[in-house]
Amino acid sequence: TRDDRTVGYDVNFHAPKGISILHALTGDPRIREAMERAVQATMEEMEAAVHTRVRLGNKSEDRRTANLIWGRFTHYTTRPVDGVPDPQLHVHCFVFNAPFDQVESRWKAAQFRQMVRDHPYYQAAFHARLAGELQELGYPISRNSKGWDLHCIDRGLVESFSRRTAEIERECKRLGITDPAEKAGQGARTRAGKDKDLTITELRTAWQHRLSESQAEWLHRMAQEPGMKALREQ
Repeated sequence: TRDDRTVGYDVNFHAPKGISILHALTGDPRIREAMERAVQATMEEMEAAVHTRVRLGNKSEDRRTANLIWGRFTHYTTRPVDGVPDPQLHVHCFVFNAPFDQVESRWKAAQFRQMVRDHPYYQAAFHARLAGELQELGYPISRNSKGWDLHCIDRGLVESFSRRTAEIERECKRLGITDPAEKAGQGARTRAGKDKDLTITELRTAWQHRLSESQAEWLHRMAQEPGMKALREQ
């Protein structure tokens, strides 16, 4: 109940750009469902490892509580650039800093140090789950220099829908910023307000106008994969 308490932490999960584009332009709801299942399973794995501090009786140790409370928020776009956001399927899980210590029978602060330390593992676990889910739906995937994405995705397509990243990179280059943590902070400082005027139909029309003929054909071919075929037959 202190005024300076840490209320909670925002844990983010982002789909590869090709997956976000496919979801945005085909509307396949199973991609979002696969994303949310992968997030839920990863959050439950994090929950099982959470600890709280034990200080009663002159003790100085940690106790595993294996419980957390979080709210999940699924978002579909980036912050807007020139008034129009790009597709970016991602999930925010706001984790309240309040696990329940069953031994002491009270709510306490969490020891998030271990979770922060193991963040790369949890991100890798999430991506492994999401990739597996999408393969089961029939979508072909392959590894790349940044991890993985849809197989044979046109890099030009990725770049044309990554304007927010390009905007941040240009600003960081201008300021001479190279540290990844500083770049992340610069992204927060330069982002525009969220756009609430465009409907998903209007956004999809704007995005489709940005496609070249070959990119539109590639998306059409992706829609013919076994996963999409099964969706149409339901």
